[in-house]
Amino acid sequence: MNYLDTSALVKRFIAEKGSERVEEMFRGGAPAATSKIGYAEVYAALARRRREGALSLRGYAQACRSFEVDWMTYIRVDLRDEVLQLARDLIKRRPLRGFDAIHLASALTLGRELGEPMRFVAADARLLAAAAAENLSAMNPEGD
Repeated sequence: MNYLDTSALVKRFIAEKGSERVEEMFRGGAPAATSKIGYAEVYAALARRRREGALSLRGYAQACRSFEVDWMTYIRVDLRDEVLQLARDLIKRRPLRGFDAIHLASALTLGRELGEPMRFVAADARLLAAAAAENLSAMNPEGD
């Protein structure tokens, strides 16, 4: 299963470096998972690109519509106490930002609950290094 943090997930809706590799993952049919915090994070990323002029109004609206449709297909990890406590522990062990730790904790928790390997997909070298250190398969869609 693929777990996508927001830096990877947004590549589904905005053409940028790594978008093609993310699309290939979805065409492959493997289930995709993310944390529920990704919902607000993707909207923040789309709105920022709209404000900065990287997305037209039409492109922004289309990206938002596509995201809403896709959102319902993802396995969404709830922000439960168990996830938050693991995020706290990860922050103590690794140089992670708060939401990055939540994404990593969500992937680890989901993998444990499902009893299957998880591939952690992100475009953040520090986060990918932490995922690998936590024994997750890690992939940077922008190239390894």
